Amino acid sequence: MPKLLIVDDNRKVAKSLESILGIAGYECRYAATSSEALLLVKEDWPDVVLLDIMLGSENGIDCLRKIKEEHINLPVIMITGYATIENAVLSMKLGAFDFIQKPLNFDHLKQIINNAVRLKQLQNENKSLHARLSELGPKLLFRSVVMKELFIQAQRIASTDLPVFIKGETGTGKELLADFIHSESLRRGRQLNKINCAAFPESLLDNELFGHERGAFTGATGIFRGIFERSDGGTLFLDEIGDMPMTIQAKILRVLQNSEIRRLGGSETIKLNVRFIAATNKNPEILIREGLFREDLFFRLNAITLCMPPLRDRLEDIPLLAEHFLNEFSATTNWRQREFAPETMQALMSYYWPGNVRELKNVVMYACAIGQGHEIKLSDLPPAINNNHNSTLLRGAKEISILDQLIIPRSQEYTSKYGSDPRSVAEAEIIKSVLVQCGFNKKKSAEILKMSRNTLYRKISQYGILDGEQSQ
Repeated sequence: MPKLLIVDDNRKVAKSLESILGIAGYECRYAATSSEALLLVKEDWPDVVLLDIMLGSENGIDCLRKIKEEHINLPVIMITGYATIENAVLSMKLGAFDFIQKPLNFDHLKQIINNAVRLKQLQNENKSLHARLSELGPKLLFRSVVMKELFIQAQRIASTDLPVFIKGETGTGKELLADFIHSESLRRGRQLNKINCAAFPESLLDNELFGHERGAFTGATGIFRGIFERSDGGTLFLDEIGDMPMTIQAKILRVLQNSEIRRLGGSETIKLNVRFIAATNKNPEILIREGLFREDLFFRLNAITLCMPPLRDRLEDIPLLAEHFLNEFSATTNWRQREFAPETMQALMSYYWPGNVRELKNVVMYACAIGQGHEIKLSDLPPAINNNHNSTLLRGAKEISILDQLIIPRSQEYTSKYGSDPRSVAEAEIIKSVLVQCGFNKKKSAEILKMSRNTLYRKISQYGILDGEQSQ
């Protein structure tokens, strides 16, 4: 209910306004003096102020000026029985939302108040948006095409209530994507609750999800509202759903089908309005084939599927992320500003990153703790990255040497065509060269490049490489 502050020294007029506008759906309060009004405004009470220009011995315009000094975005509607052009102009210059004359046309007044309330709502939404972007901004670090496309897609589907299924390796940022979807959704003003399905044994997970009634089991001395119930009206993120026991999967399916739950030990059904986001680091198709995940539950959750790419498929994001983690760690520990030596960044770019962004952050923190100088040196990195001969974790040395050779020739031409990132320049040339050698056989080329065919197709599209194109 919108809150309306009526400021008028005539108590009879103010009470009449309060009665009429109260019936129209406004919560009204009354102030007879400028000081009373300013006190209520200071408490951040009203959404809109109705302010009479004549307040006994006081001037309502002075009150308007004081309100705007502290609350510039608060809509103030000026009312007067003695309208002058000078007062109207001065009021509008000071930031009044509107200026109306007595006797009041209440239909017109309600329309103006509704417009002012809508303005305040838009201001609050804009403030909330800036807060969300400020909160998520430092985490949303990427320049790669694949991540830009992913977050554009996520933004488009956020406003729907369809379930979202997020697939991706450990450490890729699936939870961050869930945060982003909720922050862009119509439910952003409500709670986003999260539960890691792999973190609880079956009995505890059942209780955490559905809650319990008093006496449901030994030690259940009161009612406990589970996370489903606590998420009503908001969003629930079910992380690592691939590790959920089959018995609980069946109960989750019923929740999705009927939009209702029953607490453990209870007989009453509780209606729910929840938007579901689920995530797993496993292949759901394989889990279904092995009888570890219900196919019908997967189809229910799989209305929209988003895939978080592994860090090795977005190499151009590594310098940005590494420098962010370096600055973040330096700031929290009050250490001097530091930077990566060129050979250190090259090693980070060459590593396979099985733990993805989470592993990169840990590696940077390790290097900061070990390193002593202004630069983070190659020797400051963990042994698994520092030892280039470890072929199980590093990209093949042959590929690295080819990349190094290809960065040099025609770099200016390819930088203008593909962007300023030299790694992208080299990668485009490597892919093009391998495709030509394989007669543009995508399967064979993907095997040589040690990447999936989907990744190869994406990179061919990204770099604009055409079938049959000859090496320059």
